[in-house]
Amino acid sequence: MEQVLKQILDELKVMKTDMSELKSMKTDMTELKSDMNDLKEGQHRLEVGQARLQKNLIESLGSYTDKIIEHVENKTEVLNKRVYRVESEIERLSR
Repeated sequence: MEQVLKQILDELKVMKTDMSELKSMKTDMTELKSDMNDLKEGQHRLEVGQARLQKNLIESLGSYTDKIIEHVENKTEVLNKRVYRVESEIERLSR
């Protein structure tokens, strides 16, 4: 009888150890879920930031392109005026 009780006690100790391990695993799983949620939130913030950066980059490129075009047009206009003056002067001198 004593032997049987000892075996039962040993089994209960093993079960108690197993339960402690299960509780520890449950805590670990909870922490993993929390970490995974943090990662998802971080990923979402990164995606939003990347989208904003792309939008700003496109807007900036458009603005810079417009400024470059305007600069080239202004320089072309100045050169055209100079060419016109030179052509006019050549025409006047050739008469």
